[in-house]
Amino acid sequence: MVLLLTSFMSFFMRVNSFVFVIPLLGVWISYLMSNDFYFNQIYSNLFMNDELSLFMVYMTVFVLFISYVYSLYLKEWFSINLTFLFMFLFCYGVFVSSNLFSLYFFYESSLLPILYIIVKWGSYPERSLSAMMLLIYTSIFTFPFMFVLFYYYYINSSFSLFPIYSSTFVSLKGLACFIVFVTFAVKLPIYGLHFWLPMAHVEAPTFGSMILAGVLLKLGGVGLIRCAPFFKFPLMSEYLLSYLMVFMLYVTVVCLFQSDFKRLVAYSSVTHMMAVPILLLSNNLMSMKSILMVMLFHGLSSPILFMLVGVIYSIFSSRQLLLIRGLTLTSPLLSFLMVLAFLFTLSAPPFPSFVAEVFFLVSSFCLSSYFIFVFIVFTFFSLLYNLNWLSAMVFSSATTSNMSTMLSYSAFMPISLAFVFCVPLSCLTFMM
Repeated sequence: MVLLLTSFMSFFMRVNSFVFVIPLLGVWISYLMSNDFYFNQIYSNLFMNDELSLFMVYMTVFVLFISYVYSLYLKEWFSINLTFLFMFLFCYGVFVSSNLFSLYFFYESSLLPILYIIVKWGSYPERSLSAMMLLIYTSIFTFPFMFVLFYYYYINSSFSLFPIYSSTFVSLKGLACFIVFVTFAVKLPIYGLHFWLPMAHVEAPTFGSMILAGVLLKLGGVGLIRCAPFFKFPLMSEYLLSYLMVFMLYVTVVCLFQSDFKRLVAYSSVTHMMAVPILLLSNNLMSMKSILMVMLFHGLSSPILFMLVGVIYSIFSSRQLLLIRGLTLTSPLLSFLMVLAFLFTLSAPPFPSFVAEVFFLVSSFCLSSYFIFVFIVFTFFSLLYNLNWLSAMVFSSATTSNMSTMLSYSAFMPISLAFVFCVPLSCLTFMM
């Protein structure tokens, strides 16, 4: 109701600027009015309403709404509305698709809006190179999926995902299984396929980074869950588990050496999303719930962090932690919001993201009894790099000489909306 009232008030105040919110609310409300998702079943040849699609659509509406509010300073209503509309349609298609071809089509099409955002509204001259890296990485590693797609149609005479959930379906062979995994892992991304992500985040505008971290990274996780019956999990665990555990720790160490706040948040997204393939290898009911919770809470916390990066950059004209000091004296309200974002990202109780971390530990313990030691080190390093940016910016001595502008209260509107809407969305944990 708050979202509805805010949207219509803003719509009447500035007609051109909030055109996107009307179809966004229309699709969301019509989705909520449908009762089919309570049955966890495929109800047509194209769309699926289940627990996964329900929470991902909730998260998509949240991220796109606060990103759209943040982007209103551009004053380019037609381009913004059209870009966000296509972004929502493509992401919605991935989340609710029950057809393997339409899943792949929407998955690939979701690149177009984010490429346009980076090239048109990026802040640095290297944005074209960043967009090209994103396009090359995703094209090279996802094109072989076409062969798997045609092979699947050959053996089933249909692109429907329904046959793979039957007890008679046989998993794919080694190479095809690897192709399917890499196709969706490049969008998570896992370490080794992640090199496009820091470049894309650095070159993208703030609202583009919010969309990229909040929604687009989850497309890979949803694709892995939808195609889970394709995988031979014992074989994958034998070859991938050690790699994922080692590089999950390595990326947290990389975060410790980052001086650029935006790159630090980008690499922290890699550390969080590395949990998804590990949980997928567990292949039990709790691990699937854990994947859903990890993606949901990362989709809520990561856009808030990128929004804080944008606000801080507007004050100090820099993202270097060495130059951003004394926010407690400069803006106590912003400092308070940063502490809340720190606790939410760290999954500290009583935040619901703590439940996701506990589920992650219990589910991964089924894979290896040694994972408890990996998890302890991972938690310790995560605490270190989060304390690094918090203590540097909030609890250090003030240096006002490098401030380029004073912070106005209007800058707090997107952040305030994000924190307000995070509360009911976080309570969705009790529905899982």
